[in-house]
Amino acid sequence: MKIDWLFLALVFVLTSIGIALVYSATVNTEPIWYTSRWFKQIIYFGGGCLLAAALSFVRIDYWQRFAFPLYFLTIAALAFVAFGGGDSAKGAGRWIDFGFLKIQPSEFAKITFLLAMSKWLSVHRVNILKPKTFAMPALIFIVPFALVLKQPDLSTALVFTAVTLVGLYWAGLSLMDLFLIVSPVASVILSYPQIPYSQVLWGLLLCVVFLVLLFRKMPRKFVVLILSLNIICGYASTMAWNSLEHHQRERVMTFVDPMRDPKGAGYQVIQSEVAIGSGGIFGKGFGEGSQTNLAFLPEEHTDFIFSVLGEQFGFLGCVFVLFLYFMFLWRAMSICRLHLDPFVNHVVSGACTIFFFHMMVNISMTLGLMPVTGLPLPFLSYGGSFMLTCMMLVGLLVNMRYQGSQLESNYD
Repeated sequence: MKIDWLFLALVFVLTSIGIALVYSATVNTEPIWYTSRWFKQIIYFGGGCLLAAALSFVRIDYWQRFAFPLYFLTIAALAFVAFGGGDSAKGAGRWIDFGFLKIQPSEFAKITFLLAMSKWLSVHRVNILKPKTFAMPALIFIVPFALVLKQPDLSTALVFTAVTLVGLYWAGLSLMDLFLIVSPVASVILSYPQIPYSQVLWGLLLCVVFLVLLFRKMPRKFVVLILSLNIICGYASTMAWNSLEHHQRERVMTFVDPMRDPKGAGYQVIQSEVAIGSGGIFGKGFGEGSQTNLAFLPEEHTDFIFSVLGEQFGFLGCVFVLFLYFMFLWRAMSICRLHLDPFVNHVVSGACTIFFFHMMVNISMTLGLMPVTGLPLPFLSYGGSFMLTCMMLVGLLVNMRYQGSQLESNYD
C-alpha cells in the first residue's frame, strides 16, 4: 500500500495543535483531566483514526454502490432532527442523543451528500443551456439543504452549496457558467442598502453579467432570463430591507460595524479581534492569553479557536497553521492526477471543498470579515461529530490515493 506519509503527518500536526489550543482555552475551567474537553478531543481523534483506517480499505466500487443508500439514511436522520426529534442547543435542534454518545447528523450528511452527488455527476454531464441536466443534482442538493436550514443551521447548509458548485464545475460547467448561476445571489448581496456604494457595485455586477453573456454567445432568451433574475433579486433585496423590523436592521448594521453594539451582537467579533490583535507578531505564549484565560473570548474552544491561536502564538503562529492547511489541501488535490475515474475526482475535489470552506468561513469570521457562524475549524476546533467527519474525509482521501496509485502503476 502506497501511503502518503506527509499527508498523514499534516493531519497529526494540525490535530495536535488543536488539542493543545483546546487545553489552553479550557484548563482553567476544567481542572479534572479525564472529564476535560481536551482529553475528550484526544479520544475523538483516536476513534477517528480507527474509522479513517477502516474506510481507507473500502473499494471504490463499494462507495459508488452504497452512495445513495447512505445518502437516504442521513436524510432520514436530518428529517428526524429537523422536525423535533433531536436535542436542541441555543435555539437549534441538531443532535441525536444515544445516551452514551451525541451525534450531529448534519456533519455526516456532508459525506453522504458528497458521495451521492459525486456518483450522479460522474456519469452525467451538465449543460447550462439544458435545464433538465440540473434536475437530479438540484434534487440531491435541495433536500439536505432545506432540512439543515430548518434546524436552523445556515452555515452548514452553505457547505452543501459549495460542494454542489464545485461538483458542477467538474461535471462540465465553466467558471463563467458558474458565475452566471450565482450572479442572482450576488445581486441580492451587493444591492443591500447597508453595503457602502451598493448601487454602484450592483450596477457593475450587471455590466459584468451582460459581458459574460455576450462572450459566451448565449441565446437571447437565456440572456433575458439571467438579466431579469439579477434585476428582480436586486430590487427584492431593497424591498426586504425596508420590510425588516428595527431590531433586525440593527443586527445587520452591527455586522457592518460591531461597535454599534459592543456588549451585544458585536461582542464576539470585537473580543476575537482584540485577542488576535493583542498577540502581535510572536504572541503572548502558550496558555498566557488574557482574553482566553479571563473568559472574555466566547466559544474559544470551538468557533473562535483561531483567535486563541492568534493571541498565544501571534501572526507567525497563524501563518504557520495556514501553511499547514495549504500543504494539506495541496497533497489532497494531488490525488486527482493519479486517477482516471471521474467519481474519484469528484469525491476528492468535494472533500477539499468541505475543508477549504470551513477554513475560509471560520477564519474570516474571527477576523470580522464575515458574520459569526457555527462552522468549526478543521482539526483545531473541539467537537466529536466534526472530528469524526474530518477523519472520515481523511480516510476517503487516503482510500482514493491508494487505489489511484494502483491504477497509475497499471498504466506505467
